[in-house]
Parts: sequence; C-alpha cells; structure tokens
Amino acid sequence: MTLNRRAFAVLFPIVLLGHILAGGAAYLGYRHALIAQNVARLQQNLSQLQNAYAKYASLDSQLLYVVRNSSAFLTFVDESDAEYRTRVLGIGVQDSLQSLVPNDGTSVSCSIFQSDGRQIFYFDNGADPFQALGPRQAAFAQGVLNDDVGSRTGLITEGDDATYLVMAAKVQARTGGVGIGGPQPDQSLVMQVGVRPLRFEMIRRTMAHDYGAPVKLVATAPVSRGGLSASIQLAPGLYAQETPSATYLRGPLTRFAAVTGVFVIGFSVISVGILMLLVRRYIIAPVEELDRQVTAITENRRKDIDVPDMGEVGRLAANVRMLHGQLTRSLRQIRQLYETDSVTGIGNRIYFNDRLDQFFHLSTTTGRPLTMLFIDLDNFKQVNDVHGHRTGDALLGAVANALSATVRDATEDGTEAMGIAARLSGDEFTALILADPRGAVITALIDAFLLKFRGGFRVDAVSYPVTASIGVAAVPGDADTSAHLLWCADHAMYHAKASGRNRAAFYADLPRDTAPLGGGVMPGQCGPAGLPQLPRAAGPAV
Repeated sequence: MTLNRRAFAVLFPIVLLGHILAGGAAYLGYRHALIAQNVARLQQNLSQLQNAYAKYASLDSQLLYVVRNSSAFLTFVDESDAEYRTRVLGIGVQDSLQSLVPNDGTSVSCSIFQSDGRQIFYFDNGADPFQALGPRQAAFAQGVLNDDVGSRTGLITEGDDATYLVMAAKVQARTGGVGIGGPQPDQSLVMQVGVRPLRFEMIRRTMAHDYGAPVKLVATAPVSRGGLSASIQLAPGLYAQETPSATYLRGPLTRFAAVTGVFVIGFSVISVGILMLLVRRYIIAPVEELDRQVTAITENRRKDIDVPDMGEVGRLAANVRMLHGQLTRSLRQIRQLYETDSVTGIGNRIYFNDRLDQFFHLSTTTGRPLTMLFIDLDNFKQVNDVHGHRTGDALLGAVANALSATVRDATEDGTEAMGIAARLSGDEFTALILADPRGAVITALIDAFLLKFRGGFRVDAVSYPVTASIGVAAVPGDADTSAHLLWCADHAMYHAKASGRNRAAFYADLPRDTAPLGGGVMPGQCGPAGLPQLPRAAGPAV
C-alpha cells in the first residue's frame, strides 16, 4: 500500500467519524429545538382551547345566574299549577334566556328538574321544535340533585357525538335561592344550562387532526415525562392533554437526518481532499522524493541526498544522508580491509582477481594490450628462516612498497597506461598494466624494479640477499582468458628463475615444446580450446 493510500485510510475514518459526531450533535440539537418549538405551539393551541372553554363556561354561568334571579323564574317556581306554569310562565323564562343568548349561532338549552327528578321545563334555541334534553344531560342533572354539591360543571357527549358544556345548580324550591349542598329532594330544584361549545370542539378536532391523536380530557393533572406533550387546566378537576403521535415528528426529523447525512459525507470528502493535498505537499511528496533519492543511491545513479529545509522531513533527510555517509565510509573501510593484504598493505589476491577481470574486460572491449608481471622472490625462505618472520614480513612490506611505487611511477609519467600491484600469497607478487609488453612503459618498469634488488634488497639500512624472478605475459598474443593469462605469466616466471634469477622472462619468447617447469599443463595445451587449471600459489622453495 502506497503512502497516499495509507494516509487516506487513516484520515478518512477519523474525519468521517468527526463529521458523524458533529452531524449527530446537530441532529440532537435540531430534534430538541423542534420538540421545544412544537411544545410551545402545542401549548399555544391548548391555551386557545382553554380560552374557548372559559368563554363557554362563563356563558353558562351568566345564563344560570341571570335566569335563576329573574322575576319570571321566581314566578315560575312559586306557581303550584303545573299546567299553567309550563304553558304560561315558562314563556317568561324563555324570553329571559333568549335575551341573553348571543347572536353568533351558539346553541343553548335550559332545563329544570323537580326534587323527584322529573323534568318540568326545557328550552333550547335550536330550529328543531321536537328537540329534547339528552339522556346523559338528564343523568348529569339527577346526579347534582342527589349529590352533596350545590353546583357542578361538566362536558357531556351525547349519543349523536354532540358535546355540551353543562352547568347545573340546586335552587330552593320555595324561595328560589341557592340550594344547599346535600340530597334534599323535598326542598330543591335543579336548574341546568347547556351550551354547544362549537369553537372548543373545532379546536379539539383540528388539534386531533394536526397531531394525529385526540385531545384527552382528564380529571387529574397529567405527570410531565418530557418529550412532545403538553397539558392545561380547563377548570377545577378538568385538564386537557395532547400527546402527538409517534409519527408526527418523523417526517421533518427524517428529512433533516437525510440532509445531514449528505452534508456529512460531502464535508468528509472535501475535508479529506484538502487534508490529503496538504499532507501530500508537506509530508508525502518530500518523503517520496527522499525515497527516490535513496533508491537512486542504491542503484548507483546518485551519489548523495539533497536536504530540504522542511522541518522534520528535512531533519529526516539529513539523518538519512548522515547514515548513508557513515555506511558508505564503513563499506569502503570494510572493502579496503577485505581487499588489502594485512602484511604488506597492498591489494591481496581478492583485490587482484577483481581487478584482473576488470582490466581483461577493458582490454578486450577497447583493444588496448594488457600485460601481467608475475613476480617471485628468490632466497626469501632463507632470509625468513635465518632472520625470523618479523624480518621476513618487513622485507615483504618493503618489496610491496617498491613494486607499488614502481608501477605508479611508470603509469603516471605522462602515459595513458593504468596499473595496479598486489600480493598473491607468500613471496609472490603481481602487477597488471594496460600497456604493450614490449613498450617503453613495461621495459622501464621491469628495469626500475630489478634495479632495487641489485646487490641485495635493503630494508632499514640492512641488505638482504634476495632477488626477483619476473614472468611476463600479455593479452592479446599470449592468452585469451584471464585465467590463461595468469598461467602464462606464472610459467614465464619459472623460466626466469631457471635462467639465473633476478631477471624477467616473456612468455612469448619461451619455446612451446617444453613442459612447464613449475608443474601444470604443457604450453601446447594452452589456448582457447582447452584452458589450463590455475597454477599453484607459490613457486618451488629455493
């Protein structure tokens, strides 16, 4: 997974969760505000319902008070002739009622009951001449007559679903005064006034339709449990409560939730996009550039790392650059130790083999001749046995320095030749020079090196009786592989040793019908068709 995808996989869930939490908080806040708004509106509607109820209750009370205290009613109560009272005196009571009924179409009824519960008077302002008092209203009046109360108000719904706001009061039969509470069938009448509360009912029906639930009328104050619900007191012992259906707020809440969800996803995508741009510009892009530079270094296409001035990324690049430098120096030191002879300080056999392949490839691709000098020290074993290994190591080191200096002088003296020197093992050394074996560079090199052994080799003002035998072979001409070239130079070295030592022998000058003096295969076996085995590491002891 790329760094961009990792950053997206980390940022998107976090941003989305944050926006979901914010959207959830907004939803809860909207829900709370919506409930509070609807509770206020519900309370307002209930207040209108309360006002309508109070208006009709006041009308009931006024009608009851005025009629009960009118002279027509008192005359009506005092009359003992029931037929005369009903036919003649009842008209006066009706006139008193009609003078008080408002002209807004309000339906009003009035009825009077004797102490035995028999109805002795009924009047309503409706258009139906056969209209009679409903049974539930009659039962309400009978209850007031028999109960221990002086008056009572209530909402009565008859069988035809018509609702009446009824007010009934006891009246003393003889005086017309206010009746005394308690059952007194022989002394009391009951006057009952009923009003059709049309506006009250209209408000109830409208609320029931709007909120999906009826307005409940209860005798005790409802306990508030929070949420969308409200109640109001209409009269003592009568409360109106409205609790909308569960689906009332579902619509607006669902719409708000859908809009919030769209905004949450949209804002999350936009936020992550902006964050990804910033992260990519200030974090991912510098890290990718650092990764490209490190990759280029590992593929040898770059030498060092650029350090940007970008805070933590810059410090990271600086640390990587420092680590790369330390690693490069450590690898260089390790390679130097790996390719350096511990006794003489020049290249060892590993170093020589690596350079031999490189020089041979360069020679075959460019056509430049490659010359190898295989050098063996004469009488070294005698010096080592007589003077000790410490002296022998010092002698080997001095010979190695002399060989390196001679090769360096020969290849740097205004020529295009290239060369290296190495110790193969024991008292065997070799040199590789990209130059003609018969040219001035090789001739001068051999002469200068052999000159150092004339009269013995000196180390710290002490001369030791050692000489050098040198075998010379070249590509092209003598060999066609690097291993063949080494064999040919070694073979020429043994001929130089056999010819008197402290001299050089060219493989090209050797006869081809003689066996190798140092062992191995015959010269006639050398060639592209059958390559010889590598010669033994050291020559014969002398």
